[in-house]
Amino acid sequence: MSDDLPIITKMLTINKIVIITILLLFSSLPSYAGTTISLDKMIDTPDKTVTYQGKNYEIRSIGSYIEGESVTIDVNSTNLRSFQLSLLDKNQDFLWNHMVYNTEEAAGIVMPGDIITTPGTYAFAIFYQGDIRAVMPVVFSQYSISIIPNRTKVAPGEGINIKIEVKPDTSIPMTLILAKDSDRLEFPVKRNDDNSYGAEIKIPNSANGTFTLYATLLSNNIILGYPESVGLSNGVSINVIENPLPDKSAGLPSYMGASIFLAYLLIILFKRI
Repeated sequence: MSDDLPIITKMLTINKIVIITILLLFSSLPSYAGTTISLDKMIDTPDKTVTYQGKNYEIRSIGSYIEGESVTIDVNSTNLRSFQLSLLDKNQDFLWNHMVYNTEEAAGIVMPGDIITTPGTYAFAIFYQGDIRAVMPVVFSQYSISIIPNRTKVAPGEGINIKIEVKPDTSIPMTLILAKDSDRLEFPVKRNDDNSYGAEIKIPNSANGTFTLYATLLSNNIILGYPESVGLSNGVSINVIENPLPDKSAGLPSYMGASIFLAYLLIILFKRI
């Protein structure tokens, strides 16, 4: 398939994306406008609206935490004065509940870090009169994942080398995802000799704007046909523009090398004087 085609025509199947798993898990829940959940640690993910059994579901981000971390939750609602905020597992069992009786109390709600004892994918949900008004997927992981691109500014058609560090070490399969709005590309990840992961991605010729790059670890647990995520990396912004200026970070090693070389020459010069 040509790189000149729009990105959306190159989207891969989403059988490895945790978002769809969450949507299917909560497929019996109606969607409502005017109520949103935000977390203090979220990653932008591809916008996705799925129609299942006649109901629509839309997810634009997902929470990402290390097991044992507390979670700060903000709820914004234009039509609710009281509600129940809950954390549900993949079986839709309630693990934590918090009652809000005034929407002014809906900012800065903290869920303690000892609630989650098993890593995996969960969801915060807003309940009102038996209905769920909003859902926010969240992954709790025992792995710390960092992705380090060799550049964050790139022209269409160029490539980026990615180093991915995982602590503690694991052999769980990993997928690298480049996302913008509802568009996404998925890239294979290889294991390096130093126990880190690596990937090489090529930006399509038709790409432009700011993308989010992140990695996910996938367990062997299959939920309604989809693998469960047990880890998410930090999200890194990739700016795709024509004729990008070099990254300052990319130029730092050469600058430092020139400075060291200059200092070396000055030392020799003063010794001779």
